[in-house]
Amino acid sequence: MRRSTTACTVLALGASLLLGGAVPGATAAAVPGTVTALRAPTPPSSVPDLAAPGPARTVEFPPDGRVRSSPGHVTIQAPQYTRIVRVDPWCSGMSCPVSIAPDGSSASFSLQGSRWVWSRAWKVDVVAADDAPMAGGRYTGSLTFEGVAVDWTVNITQGTPGAFGGYVSSVPGGGGARVRFVDPDLHAAAAGFRDKDIITSVDGQPVTSAASLGAALASKRAGTVVPVAITRNGNQITLQYTVDE
Repeated sequence: MRRSTTACTVLALGASLLLGGAVPGATAAAVPGTVTALRAPTPPSSVPDLAAPGPARTVEFPPDGRVRSSPGHVTIQAPQYTRIVRVDPWCSGMSCPVSIAPDGSSASFSLQGSRWVWSRAWKVDVVAADDAPMAGGRYTGSLTFEGVAVDWTVNITQGTPGAFGGYVSSVPGGGGARVRFVDPDLHAAAAGFRDKDIITSVDGQPVTSAASLGAALASKRAGTVVPVAITRNGNQITLQYTVDE
């Protein structure tokens, strides 16, 4: 599990109560010594658009400004075809360890104060997975706090089918796709393809002809990185290829 030490919007109250001071960041209803009634978290008000591949987008869970008298625990489930890359609970004056699953499918954090206020939004950064469906779609995850789960939703945008950045021909007998030309301005050249290379598989999928290469790449979103096995001068080589449009 990966840990984040980012500070968060949850404010510890212990020091303020001992000093008799005001509670930083709390609402007027959060009077020292009073624990307000709890309620379910509020779902995010916006639905981010995620490109695959593309940058992370932030989902914010609005605070309720209520005083808690015991530690809390939050678990987050990522929507299908996405992964969580960062969680920011904005803690101040207390320990809030964050854990993210290695594959980004889930995350959790603990609020380890004895008296605290949820006064700022919890932020979750999420990216779309490279294997998201070409058509895109809307997908839903969940956040669970104090035993209550709320949904959060992302919209994965439609992708562009991939293609090879050059010209190929079929090797007789189903032996693969032979590279005839590589466009120097496209990703194929950057990946290291050369004239006369024979492409034999894409992301583990066998390539037996120029047509099967086109079909294999068309099933991938342009911009994603896939391993491509080739034969060059009798040697087997694997190139990491950012698929061209």
